[in-house]
Amino acid sequence: MSAVYDWVKNIVFFYIFMTAVLHLLPKSNYQKYVRFFCGLLLVVMLLSPILNFIYHEDYLMGKISYESFWQEMDGLQMDLEGMEEVQKQAYKREYEKAIGNDVALMAEGEEMQVNQVAVSLNEDYTIGEIALSLRLGEQGGIYIEKITLEDNSQEYPKVMQLKKKIMDFYKVDDSQIQIVVEG
Repeated sequence: MSAVYDWVKNIVFFYIFMTAVLHLLPKSNYQKYVRFFCGLLLVVMLLSPILNFIYHEDYLMGKISYESFWQEMDGLQMDLEGMEEVQKQAYKREYEKAIGNDVALMAEGEEMQVNQVAVSLNEDYTIGEIALSLRLGEQGGIYIEKITLEDNSQEYPKVMQLKKKIMDFYKVDDSQIQIVVEG
């Protein structure tokens, strides 16, 4: 008999609490959501004696814990996949910087002054494009010589030599390397 008394007492206290919360809400827009949630809780409270009779309380709580555990695991799996993508992008940027620094060192080894180096990698971490900007003229004792061909186009032998060196080292095509000589 005390179980029924406690059950009715809990429902009455819950109803009073629910009424107080509804009166304290600042906007009536939220009332329908709070009523819906409180209605669900009230249904659970009304059905709790039946559920306790059919299922033991420990069994029900175990089921709820089990389901919440798997929901958390699914959430963690999604977070992990997102973190892996961020990590891949960070690795890709670092590889691009390292290759850019290496290309700049190659150019400096050929006694050329580098303005800017940009490297882009494909999704499979192969080189997509290397863009290199060199300074032309005598700056600090360095001069990039230029020759004029029969068709009035100009070519820089040292730049072509650097381009071939990069192509051989990174196993890329001529079309993947753009070298601009400024000045």
